[in-house]
Amino acid sequence: MPAEGGVMMVRAKDDIYRMADLKGKKIGISKSMNQIKNDWWRIQEHQGIELMLRMNGMTMDDIELVEFPYADDWYNLPEIMKTTLELSIDLWLTRDHKRDLAFRPLETALETGIIDAMYMQTKPLQQVSEATGKFAAIEDLSRYPDWRLQVANIPAAITCTDVMAKEHPELAVTFMKGMIRAGRWANQNKYAAAEILDQQTFYRDVEATYQGIRDVDLVPNLSPLNIAAVTIGKDFMLSHGYIKNDFDVNEWAAPEFLEQAARELLEEEWKKRTTSKLPQAADPLAGNLRMG
Repeated sequence: MPAEGGVMMVRAKDDIYRMADLKGKKIGISKSMNQIKNDWWRIQEHQGIELMLRMNGMTMDDIELVEFPYADDWYNLPEIMKTTLELSIDLWLTRDHKRDLAFRPLETALETGIIDAMYMQTKPLQQVSEATGKFAAIEDLSRYPDWRLQVANIPAAITCTDVMAKEHPELAVTFMKGMIRAGRWANQNKYAAAEILDQQTFYRDVEATYQGIRDVDLVPNLSPLNIAAVTIGKDFMLSHGYIKNDFDVNEWAAPEFLEQAARELLEEEWKKRTTSKLPQAADPLAGNLRMG
């Protein structure tokens, strides 16, 4: 789990250097007008702003929250929907997303003085904004030792519909096997992985992407820490009206897909290795006991 809790960005030319300087000032928050998706950008902004204010002895009452609706529909545009894509990464390559302000909808409002500050992810989006020389970060949640302050936009979750999970579990398992293989390769070849990931990350360049993933385990896992982080995010969404129904994150996480994928990969490796040493391949791992 990377430490990328978020930063508070202000105009570099303004006499604002501390969170306390934002008392009575305007902080922007985006609002997606896309009705078919969860407003993830807004949720992380909202959570990050509240956390930064709290760490500086402030509350929402100390600032003015200014809402900015935006279309958030670039991936639904007819010219993109009609395009045949070989890989999912091709969707990102249709736009220069590192510099496309559709991914930073509050930046223009900050630059023109409509707002005085905005939340932004630590490092990825921060780097491309600061590179313009127009913006600076006055607070950074990643600098705190408390991991609970890092969860406004992480951990990344692999999800599917309940229909896929119930009616086509074999597809979920196949996908997870691919993710495990890719993660293992990426862990062993971090810089090569950075060159690939840089095509769809918001980091400034390949080197910055490498620094961002260098200490991150890229193999999917359901560690207690990840589950706890997701639970914090779920509780925030529930308490702030972004979702209506509570649920058990441990049950929602559906560990059976990851476990089955890991088991099948282990059995394939076992068979491959024993076949090369024995006249007849050994039986697969016996039983259906949980692996961990």
